[in-house]
Amino acid sequence: MSKVVEEFRIRQYVVLKLDKMPQVHYKKYRIGTEEFEPVPIYDLPQCIAITSDKSYLGETVEFI
Repeated sequence: MSKVVEEFRIRQYVVLKLDKMPQVHYKKYRIGTEEFEPVPIYDLPQCIAITSDKSYLGETVEFI
């Protein structure tokens, strides 16, 4: 699991910068009770993107 340390918005997406990225294969993200499909992003190290209008700063991301 990883912790969200920064976030910013691009249209309907929120980009989450994490303290670490997993070294295992994953198909979804879980934050709290919500599950998200990954949104492809490039050139942003230790970041993931999801479709959301909420804030997830300080939350824990589980890779499933």
